[in-house]
Amino acid sequence: MTAMKRWWLAMLAPAMLSLGCLEGADARSSGPVSEELREGEAALASAVFTGTVKDAYGKPIPGATVTLNGVNRTTDSSGKYFVSVTAASEGYILNVNKAGYGPVTEFLSAGKLNAVHVLPQATVRQINPTVNSVIETADVQISIPANSLVNAAGQPVTDTVLVSVATYAPLSMPGDFTAVNASGKTVALESIGAFFVGATDSKGGAVNLGQNKTAQVFLRVPAQVKTMPACVLEKKCRAAMWRFDNTTNRWVEQNANFNPTSTGTNFTLIGGPASRPGNLVPTNGGLGTWNADIEKTAPACTIVQFVGFDESCYNPSGSPTPPGITVNLQLMNAAGTYLTRTDTVQSDALFIALYNTRANVEQEVGITFPPGAPESCANMTITSTPDAVGGYPVYTPSGGFTRFDSGAPWGGVGFPKDSMGNNIDLSDVLVGDFPCNSQVTFQHL
Repeated sequence: MTAMKRWWLAMLAPAMLSLGCLEGADARSSGPVSEELREGEAALASAVFTGTVKDAYGKPIPGATVTLNGVNRTTDSSGKYFVSVTAASEGYILNVNKAGYGPVTEFLSAGKLNAVHVLPQATVRQINPTVNSVIETADVQISIPANSLVNAAGQPVTDTVLVSVATYAPLSMPGDFTAVNASGKTVALESIGAFFVGATDSKGGAVNLGQNKTAQVFLRVPAQVKTMPACVLEKKCRAAMWRFDNTTNRWVEQNANFNPTSTGTNFTLIGGPASRPGNLVPTNGGLGTWNADIEKTAPACTIVQFVGFDESCYNPSGSPTPPGITVNLQLMNAAGTYLTRTDTVQSDALFIALYNTRANVEQEVGITFPPGAPESCANMTITSTPDAVGGYPVYTPSGGFTRFDSGAPWGGVGFPKDSMGNNIDLSDVLVGDFPCNSQVTFQHL
């Protein structure tokens, strides 16, 4: 009985590489709480989700709101949560947010235990909404004209407003880099800068730009990306501004006067309802979660398998919160440089899929065992299709890594599908019923 869990590696974007998302794993669990969605029992089963919400320094965040398919929970004093919901074959959208932090959204296809969600710390500025204000951080500058902000009832706000701004690393932004463009087409994205901006009045009520009121933004190219990819400046690749819809887990292209430079992107926030594909009205939702991205219409995907590793290779201490095996990725972006991302997998993750990645480029995938893991864990083979490039794979006392071509586009966008049109699961991987044109296997000997 198998269950698929998906987890994303956000898109790499050093120079606007259209990275892809590192997603999900099919899983089996031998723990006291099963993470399996058993075939034939989907309508009756429950999906269980547990995890910890932390800040960028690893400190637990109590009082964060975790919403999963409409069910709300609040993290305890240790930043932990537990959610059980009715199994849903279409999957689960998990939102995590707390005032003072940037929100995080993930898609999961099945229950997941011991997840860790990192909320980016927000910079909070107090402003007088009746005068012109400029909020600036290391990554973004937002200019809000006087008398532009309104409350939820649409009434002008005149007392103190708190504006929160948080930025996301290119591979750590919300969602899985799946988006809908202005023509209504589903595409993949590669980030060249992402941030969240929100505002509240003195009583904590939500504040936004009034109808057709505008604010100007300059979003700097992230340090990992270094400089705006030449293809954007030369208009050889399509880039635009996208606003995140956390109810659908999709980025939606917006009319925002996109104007890139070598160091960042100028664009306009316009108050009013966010536009939808095919209906670029003069408003774009104003404040919210935004991303400057390169559009990819033909991404690749890669299957990563873990075979034969003992539980001690994931959790040598026997801790109730296992440290897991670290997965290390280096994915090439549009500028031909590599973006780095790490994440962890537990013993129930028998495979993961990297998707929405750039096609036909070299990529590096490796694993590192946690401190205290038996030396025998590193006794393994690393094989790939296509074959590894010269000098790879490389084995170390604590793991190993390899570099190989990502392969041709798989023919779709988002999580790869099997021959029946369903999201691939472990049984598909075992029989080769998946469309990805690259694969790597870490196998214990």
